Amino acid sequence: KKKKKKQPFKRKPNMQCAVVLLALVAAISAVPVAPGKNWAVLVAGSNTWGNYRHQADVCHSYQVLVSHGFDKNNIIVMMYDDIAHNSENPTPGVIINEPNGPDVYHGVAKDYTGADVTPANFLKVLKGDKAGLQGVGTGRVLESGPEDNVFVFFSDHGGPNIIAFPTELLQASQLNDALKYMHTNKKYHELVFYLEACESGSMFNTLLPANINIYATTASDPTHSSYACYFDQKRGTYLGDVYSVNWLQDSDKANFKSETLLEQFQIVKKETNTSTVEQYGQLALSSETLDKFQAGATPLKALAAPATVPHPTMDAVSQREAQMTALKLKLAGATPAQRPVLMAQIAELQQRYTQIESTYMAIATLVAGDSASVHFGAAVAPTLAHLPCNEAAVQAFHDTCFNLGQVEYALKYAMTLTSLCEAGYPTNTILSAIRQTCNWN
Repeated sequence: KKKKKKQPFKRKPNMQCAVVLLALVAAISAVPVAPGKNWAVLVAGSNTWGNYRHQADVCHSYQVLVSHGFDKNNIIVMMYDDIAHNSENPTPGVIINEPNGPDVYHGVAKDYTGADVTPANFLKVLKGDKAGLQGVGTGRVLESGPEDNVFVFFSDHGGPNIIAFPTELLQASQLNDALKYMHTNKKYHELVFYLEACESGSMFNTLLPANINIYATTASDPTHSSYACYFDQKRGTYLGDVYSVNWLQDSDKANFKSETLLEQFQIVKKETNTSTVEQYGQLALSSETLDKFQAGATPLKALAAPATVPHPTMDAVSQREAQMTALKLKLAGATPAQRPVLMAQIAELQQRYTQIESTYMAIATLVAGDSASVHFGAAVAPTLAHLPCNEAAVQAFHDTCFNLGQVEYALKYAMTLTSLCEAGYPTNTILSAIRQTCNWN
């Protein structure tokens, strides 16, 4: 007899098990994923009373975030902090960012001040390098992760492929390398960067990838100045910067749950008619609403703004001309006793301006000969191909000729060096001309 082939055992469907399994899957799906946190880094890169406006911008941005419920423990502030209690401040302990505006300094928790305001420390904060900042300031850094959003705001002077700090420069390559590091190491879900500086577009143009979840807007394009605004006769300085004031005043009154980053960009671009506001990076992120980056869970009461605020462009002036213009405005309102001192300051500053211009012209002449005038002060956007030359030349000028973090007028002609690089002159030839011209150091 043939043996019957043994049939494989078949289990009858167990409906009870299936129901339990489905219920388990549904329960797991129903467990809410912990929402990411919002983090912010706010930086004023300058110091001295004449640069009042940059710290005012940053203090105002702190108040905007806090008034919209941002967790103070997640805000890192870097500012020199030599303005609020400056001997020139007629209202000690108070900083304002618009005419007759509210005090924006009170309550600002400062993490890095004075000599700790450096490019290296800023990059360590972004990268979350706690060990590198041990014993420096509060030592706080971004502790954000892959579910968290990060908002960065920087206000100061700038130039082609650089933004300035009191004694040092931050190169575009250094900043973008840090941002790429953050992406690679999952330091954020999405990151938004607002940058106030002259030629600020050059920090991201052709450099910031469009696929690493970063959206940036800048006060100007790669070849033009950004503008200071709101000269205050009582304080003898400018209170704000046009791009910064425009986004801050918009955020003061915006509905964060409905207004998008793109809408804010469009408002700021329209209102900032003194420079060309630009956007870079992953532009699709601009569809996100403001609350994803500038707010927290529980909004508080916003600062009381003055009933009427003049438009920031009413007296706007190029950041490079702000120091001289402020002196002339002070002179116009001076008493007879004050006039001689102010006139002497203006004459001294004009002499410095002439020295700066002649220095750039001398460098251009050594490099380009009869073609020097073509490059002097030319508005030439730096390109990726000549980035190493441009960064090396600007850094050498800063180290050898004038501190670009302190002498903002020297930044006005920094594109002379960019033009020489873009024309293809060897980097070593340009560096040699800088050393030869600035041999007083």
